[in-house]
Amino acid sequence: MKRLALYVFFVVCCGLALSQTKTDRTCLREKVITFPEVTTSSWVKLHPNESMDLSAATVCLRFYTDQVSTSSCLFSLATPSHPQDFSLTADSKQYQMYIHSTPIVFKGLSLKINQWNSVCATWDATSGLAQMFANEAASIRKMVGPKVSFKGAPVITLGQYQTKYDGGFQQSYIFTGFISDVHVHKEVLTARQIKTYIEAKIKYKLGDYINWHNLKYTIAGSAQVEEKQQVTYAKEEPI
Repeated sequence: MKRLALYVFFVVCCGLALSQTKTDRTCLREKVITFPEVTTSSWVKLHPNESMDLSAATVCLRFYTDQVSTSSCLFSLATPSHPQDFSLTADSKQYQMYIHSTPIVFKGLSLKINQWNSVCATWDATSGLAQMFANEAASIRKMVGPKVSFKGAPVITLGQYQTKYDGGFQQSYIFTGFISDVHVHKEVLTARQIKTYIEAKIKYKLGDYINWHNLKYTIAGSAQVEEKQQVTYAKEEPI
């Protein structure tokens, strides 16, 4: 009986340890974060080195998914004023950007299923103009949100749509798949710089606000860091 009680205690302790969050700082080059299930208990938070005061921003990332029918959240930046201060969602029909919680839709940009997608989103507080880049195409520029800078201490998550600044995710926007190469810049990158990132050139510009190659992050639940799979399959020759 004593041995059984010790075994139960060990299992409970292990379960608690696995459910706890983990904060780390590391270079995630050639790494991905895997979101393997639809659950609000799995998330990744990114921690910048400084408080936010940005009059312009560019968010770039790569994602890999098989979600087609539902819109999933790739990137979510919340502040006390706006739960969606700068956020990105995607489905097979459109990409959607939120600036100061105001949504804007970009249609006609590609989303490849079970392939890597490279996207960048830009916004400038001076002009109020936003633009999306996805794989080989760029959107038109669109006006969105009040023309004010991003300020304060942000809460930045991957794969989850934040419903409030101090916690809470929306079930219908959960992302499943891989996310990688997340970079946030304190400026609107040029079209040439974005093209270099989209094409995965070795010397693309790294983020000066969030840098995937020097990243402090907190990970929880079933989300996990894994090696990026570089797999190609040879086509069979016709007989």
